This record gives sequence, structure tokens and C-alpha cells, in this order.
Amino acid sequence: MKRLMKIVMAMLVVAIGVGCCFAACGDKGGDGDREIRLSGSSSISPLMQKLGAAYEEANPGVKVRVTSSDSGTGIADTLAGKNDIGMASRALKDGETGLVATKICDDGVVLIVNNDVALTDVTSQQVYDLYANGTAIEAIVNAVSREEGSGTRDAFDDLIKNAEGDKLKELTKFADCVSIQRSTGDVKVEIAASKNAIGYISLGSLDDTVKGLTFNGVAASAENIKNGTYTLARPFNILTKEGVEQSAEVKAFIEWLASDAAKAIMTEEGYVV
Repeated sequence: MKRLMKIVMAMLVVAIGVGCCFAACGDKGGDGDREIRLSGSSSISPLMQKLGAAYEEANPGVKVRVTSSDSGTGIADTLAGKNDIGMASRALKDGETGLVATKICDDGVVLIVNNDVALTDVTSQQVYDLYANGTAIEAIVNAVSREEGSGTRDAFDDLIKNAEGDKLKELTKFADCVSIQRSTGDVKVEIAASKNAIGYISLGSLDDTVKGLTFNGVAASAENIKNGTYTLARPFNILTKEGVEQSAEVKAFIEWLASDAAKAIMTEEGYVV
């Protein structure tokens, strides 16, 4: 009996050790694949899911897991070690230290309305006046913005300004006509359901459920972002924690994101590389 108990105890010790090993390694997915974890910007997430799928196809046994939230969460997750790679659809701010940011492409921010709305073009002054003061733009009397922490909102608030150069980011609060949504998808759903509202999303997320507007008379396109005529643009960055040695899988994926194969996907999706 004592011999049997010793054998059972030995098996338990081995099982616990193996379990701890897998937990400590942190690079195994639920299906046994080597896992690369990304989290952050809901603007980058759709692109990263396409990139991840292509990478998985070319690298059997590697799983790229993308968790969508916002840029602020992506930054916080990276600093806390909750991911392998963070995603931020804006540049890092002065106080956001301890991170290495690598730009993978540029993206436009496009203003959107319901497909049945007659409006086709807006100026920076008009957009500023609506978000700041509630001043209607033709039939548009409501506006949608993103939550604090969103990289898209950060870029939008920094780039939209009035004739005096005042920026939306300098406001203490928006006009009462402005509602807040927590993701790119939520903004599209609200705009698609309303004929009197305007919102903004990533250019790469634009589809036929909503209508994109020209801004100051210039169409939102990769070509116009590249030549500088479309001014609502910002970088897509991936983030790693400074001083942390990445696994071979993570290093290889980051290197692949700079490859011609990855850039071809980004270009096809409407981003600027």
C-alpha cells in the first residue's frame, strides 16, 4: 500500500511540474500550437487578423491570436506583459515609455454617413463646429466619436481644427449631440442606422454599409495619403516591451510584417506602406 501511495505521489509531482512548465512557457495555444498574442487597437485588428491568417498558412503550428480593444489597452497590456505584441493606431505620447514602437503602415481616418445621406464633402471647420458646438452640417445634427484610449479618436481630435487652429483635443468636452462608441464596428453600426449623424473610422475598415466623405475636397485614398493631399492620416504601430527578449516565434512574425508578402496584403486592404 505504501509503495502504491509513493507511486501516486510521484505521478502527481510530475503532472504538476508539467502543468507549471506549460503555464510558464505561455507560448502554447489551446490546440497545442505555438501562440503569438496581440492586443489593442480595433482599427488595426481587422488588418492584423488577415495578416495573421496568411502567416499561419505559411507557418503550420503557429497560431496568431488577435484581441481587439483600443490603443490605450494595447499599450497597457504590452507594459504589463499580457501580450506578445501590442497594437496602437497612433504614435506613442511623450509619457508612454518602456515600449518599442514599429510602424507597419499608414492609415487614413475617414468621415462616414448613412448611404442615403446627400452630403458628400465636409471641411475641417464644419466638423470642428459640429463636435465642439453642435452646429449642424446640412441635415447632419448628431455626431459619433470613439472612447478615450482609442488611437483613432486621438488622431481625429488632433487633426480636426478650426480656422484659428484650435483642435478638438483641446476641448474639455464635446457638444451634447456627440455620442461615444467603443469600437470601429460599433461606429459603423450606429451610422448605418441613422440618417442625421456623422462618424469616423479607419479607412481600411470602410465598406459598403456606410458612405465615406471627402475631406476639404480630397478623397480618402492610399494615393492621396501618400502624396500628402489627404491630411486625416496616422500610423499603425506594433509594440513590444523594451528590454524583454521575445520568443523566436514572435521575432519571426515581426520580421515577416516587414516583408513584401505582408506589405502586399496591407496594400490590397487599402493601407499605405
